Order: sequence, then C-alpha cells, then structure tokens
Amino acid sequence: MPKFPYPPPQIVPIQTNATTASPNLVKAITLDPAYEMKAAEVVLIREAGRLHMSVYRASTSTDALGMFSREDFVRTPQGLKRLGKAPVKFLRPEVPADAKRKVIGNVEVSTMTEMSEEEERQLRADLAEMLRGVDGR
Repeated sequence: MPKFPYPPPQIVPIQTNATTASPNLVKAITLDPAYEMKAAEVVLIREAGRLHMSVYRASTSTDALGMFSREDFVRTPQGLKRLGKAPVKFLRPEVPADAKRKVIGNVEVSTMTEMSEEEERQLRADLAEMLRGVDGR
C-alpha cells in the first residue's frame, strides 16, 4: 500500500503565455547534476511582472515511478524562492512539435507563439540574472 495515494497523473498544461525551457535551467536552483538529469522541462510564466518557474522532474517516489513531480519557484530580487511542490503527479511533459524554438544564453526556450522583442529582451535579462555565476558567467 503506498504511503500516499496519488490521484491519477495530470497532463502538463500547455499555455500560450508559458515559455518552456530546457532542463539545464535548473542550474539556477542547484548545481547538483542529479537534479538536472531528473528534470524533463522547466515552464516559465510571468504573472504580475514576476517570473514563476515550475520544474517538472522524474518522481523519486516508489509508488509514482514513471510520473513527474512539479516544484514551483518565483524569482525575487534575492534570487529564486521555492514555493513548494505540487500535490499531484504528471505525465511526461512534451513540447509540442509546432512550438517556436530559440536559444537564449545557452537555454533552449519554446513558446507556442512568437515572442515580441520586449518579451525576448525581458526573458534574456531574467535568464542572465538567474544563471549569473553558473558555468563561468
């Protein structure tokens, strides 16, 4: 009997206002290579001017193998602050084949609509700040 009965796994929501980033962005949280290896996708959403980051990573719960956990963070002036972990598990997140892809500062990002110049400038600044000091930057 599992220690915690999970509800059925959820599908990662695809939102046109979300940006999906490659797993190497988790270096902004930790330099632990095991965490990066478990990460499948990172979803970035800007709400009220603040960047929110959700990391979808392989679950380590024995009763949820093959599913993914989601950890949520928000960018503050002091850095990324962990908000918590979602109480549900997810199916493997996939970036749709028709997504618009580009590389910004060593991070591959995907969106469902083309980013405006201002959105790209703001994301470029966010990523640079989040990854400051990582990989010799």
